[in-house]
Amino acid sequence: MKSALAAGILLANAAFGQPAAAHLAFEKADVNLSAPGTREQGGFLPNGRFECRATTMLKLISVAYGVNEDRVAGGPAWLATDRLDIVAKASSRQASRPDVLEMLRTLLADRFGLAVEEEQKELPVYLLAVGPKGPKLQESAHPQAPDCPSVESDPRLNHRACRDFGMADLVKLLPDIARNYIGRPIVDTTGLQGFYNFRLDWMSKPAYVSAMADGAAAVSLFDALEKLGLKLEAGTRPMPAIVVKHVNATSSEAPSKATEPPARFDVAEVRPSKVSAQREGLTALPSGEVEILGYTLRELIVLAFEVKSDRVAGGPKWLDSDRFDVIAKSPDAMSPHAIGAMLKNLLADKFQLQTHTEDRSLPVFALVAGKESQKLKISDGSARSQCDLVVADQGRSYTCRNTTMAQLADRLPGVAQAYLTLPMVDLTGLKQAYDFTLTWTPKNPRSDTRGPEVGGQASTPAGGLTVFEAVEKQLGLKIEERKHPMPVIVVDRAEK
Repeated sequence: MKSALAAGILLANAAFGQPAAAHLAFEKADVNLSAPGTREQGGFLPNGRFECRATTMLKLISVAYGVNEDRVAGGPAWLATDRLDIVAKASSRQASRPDVLEMLRTLLADRFGLAVEEEQKELPVYLLAVGPKGPKLQESAHPQAPDCPSVESDPRLNHRACRDFGMADLVKLLPDIARNYIGRPIVDTTGLQGFYNFRLDWMSKPAYVSAMADGAAAVSLFDALEKLGLKLEAGTRPMPAIVVKHVNATSSEAPSKATEPPARFDVAEVRPSKVSAQREGLTALPSGEVEILGYTLRELIVLAFEVKSDRVAGGPKWLDSDRFDVIAKSPDAMSPHAIGAMLKNLLADKFQLQTHTEDRSLPVFALVAGKESQKLKISDGSARSQCDLVVADQGRSYTCRNTTMAQLADRLPGVAQAYLTLPMVDLTGLKQAYDFTLTWTPKNPRSDTRGPEVGGQASTPAGGLTVFEAVEKQLGLKIEERKHPMPVIVVDRAEK
């Protein structure tokens, strides 16, 4: 019997070579290289649209074939680094999600010569096994349809009351309810064939890390399973994988504006919010209606220019006090990027907003050479340029292959957010690519978020390493807070 993953792949595409002529294709599609600094976003939109920005070919293959990125093998080193913008539209507004997925596979084959095959690869998994003292599960007397609703109890814990559950049901459930713990497929090795009633009580990963840092009682998902006489162990198993046989770095067609979104909303109104109103957020409906309620003008500028709030400077004081509602209608459901572009023009029309961009000295975390010689192994360039994070109870291991220091500075804040709360820039001067593993202890999210270089306390369990200490001891580099020129949107003019 094929695994669920294999079945999903076969449903995604019966043959993994170049698509046949009968395969569905987008009516219009535009592919561009992403501009430096573009934020990754996008996905499926209503009415047969697909849009992504700053997305790697690895991510596109993973989405197109319905597998996790770690199930995509082979391919050139740039597969996980080079980034693309794609805007595509089906001829039918009623195109289904499977249809659009097939169109994406056709696009990748036509424009980039992508050819893939399914192969069995020995890949990392979790093995669900029976603990040393045997299972502690109550067998269902009269099994019905399996169900595992959330139930209220101790507010510090997540609670699930599972009824009529088999081990196959549990294997499917765990990655959905505990993604921070489960980063790989689970294979059932328990041998248990029955159906059971049981409770799962565990802390979310952030709550667990905080409790560990505080020395308080902590219950991980692994602890919760042990109470049931089960255990999750890291292992490997032959698993179906998508193997990249060929792919080009550039599109076979030149960029065009065939799918460029409209520059302005069809209809738009901007009005002051009620005096007591607070920011309520943005709502975008499949019909194209957009509501942005309770935003200050500075917050609207942040949304329109797709930057963080510290990257907008200048302007009158009321930019941060007066609040506005924007009610607008676009021709179709649009991505956040398209909405931002239309909002930018709306602000220029309604507020006579004028801005320019300049570099200003802002606080950053700088990756710099340490006092000791760097401890990095130069890569032979054969591996895909990629970093993989393994999250364990007492630490995080970040293994990078064929990775430059500029790429590390770009990626590290995404996996060490509690420590690296500022943008990070590479000032090491090192230009080669390296292979290395960086291991540190997660930080209590409630503690001070600054590094030891700026007077903060490294709140980690006893004997742990902060990410700052790990970089220095394991790589021979340092992370320091500095001022560095960064692009800023400066408000030159804004009228009420």
